[in-house]
Amino acid sequence: MHIIRALSVILLITPAIAACSPAPSHSPSPATVVEPRPSMAPEPRGDRRLQDAVMRAHDSARAKVGAPKLVWNAELANDAAVYAATLARTGTFAHDPQTGRSPRQGENLWMGTRDAYSYGEMVGAWVDEDRYFKPGLFPDSSSTGNWGDVAHYTQIIWPTSQRIGCAVASNASNDFLVCRYSPAGNIVGRDPLKG
Repeated sequence: MHIIRALSVILLITPAIAACSPAPSHSPSPATVVEPRPSMAPEPRGDRRLQDAVMRAHDSARAKVGAPKLVWNAELANDAAVYAATLARTGTFAHDPQTGRSPRQGENLWMGTRDAYSYGEMVGAWVDEDRYFKPGLFPDSSSTGNWGDVAHYTQIIWPTSQRIGCAVASNASNDFLVCRYSPAGNIVGRDPLKG
């Protein structure tokens, strides 16, 4: 068995300021995942593999709730790559404050042991939050009562988001996946199924 650590961070958008929120006191604590791996070989990587895995996962999740497909956007992917490299270089795990960016981009973050996860597993961790999703106005969209348990998923299915771009960067210990969305989802007081 191989012990793997994976973390995700959620972007919360408010209608008034449309910005990242600091980590609320009720956000989930980092999880440790233990899973058997058939091989210790690094998972296959590459820009095309990343794009394919991301689009497949997003299209499937969105289709299940009737949301239109997203379109891959090179500018969002470039913005994600710049920030993923920053996370890897600094070893931090927090949302980009996007200072001076208007409009703000939606953002999902993931971090896990370097070379241990496939791109599908990375994005799949966000999609799997659907098990806690309940209809309601965001952030009251979680059956657990904790919006952080579904906020990656709600950004994925947010019907008014049209474009996505993602990138992965690594340091000696971890991979960092950043996905950017435009227009941003997770707007407080709005329905994740209607936007």
